[in-house]
Amino acid sequence: MSRPHLLRPTLLPKLPLALLLACALIGPAVIPPEAFATSIAIAPRGKPGPTAKKAAEAASAAADAQEASTLDSEAAAGLSDEAFRADAEATVLRKVGALAKRDGLRLMLYVQQGRPVMLDSLRPDPGDSATPYIDFRLDGMTKDSEFFIVRATLGFGSEVLWISRADGQRYEMHGNVHPSPDGRHLVVTHASPGVEFNGVVIWAREAGRLVERYRFQLSPEQRAVSFRFMRWRDANTIELEQFAEVDPDVCATGTLDSLAVLARKSDRWILRSASTPRCSR
Repeated sequence: MSRPHLLRPTLLPKLPLALLLACALIGPAVIPPEAFATSIAIAPRGKPGPTAKKAAEAASAAADAQEASTLDSEAAAGLSDEAFRADAEATVLRKVGALAKRDGLRLMLYVQQGRPVMLDSLRPDPGDSATPYIDFRLDGMTKDSEFFIVRATLGFGSEVLWISRADGQRYEMHGNVHPSPDGRHLVVTHASPGVEFNGVVIWAREAGRLVERYRFQLSPEQRAVSFRFMRWRDANTIELEQFAEVDPDVCATGTLDSLAVLARKSDRWILRSASTPRCSR
């Protein structure tokens, strides 16, 4: 299998997140080839909002609090962000044994078919401020040991990768994964006012592979709507907290929140509002 062409570092900061990650990956392709099933989503109406920032910040408040707690613990230990991640990864590597190892900036994951997956972290060049920062760290494995879980930390955000132990196929998960009660589906929500993914994705687990079954993603030009995972009501129903940015004359805080339900009907997932919007406190 041939190695992918690596772009010159000076060009990398201008690329989208998916391409930036691809430049540091060696192995099978990132994007799965499966066709996606039909999906339906309720898109917000009205004129485009000026920015997605307020709604995205409201949707990610809980995640920010959790991250702050982690950083507090890290500071108490006297570790930098990178040193903290390296220390956590060392614990994971000891647990997985021969399945993965690190050699300097390279993380190597051994799969059942084909060459090992090699993820090369990048460090900025002191003489070239345009050189990007990418730090790949093994976070762990899924409970059934079918996928490696890798977090890629970049200078402007992060990405979560699930990598198949069977053949090294990579899937961009965007955030924390919430499995359904029966384990057949995964849901990911992520809110970002910037260049990162902002929306909801559902994956189906099929014979050691992940197949994307639903995606709801708004463009930055559309009125800001963001979601936060609440719970799986059952194996086919997900409860989400929905945030929408509105004009201050509608709501003093500038953000409305409500309950949304994402339910599976046959082979389709349908997103609908389930409560009356109210001003966020």
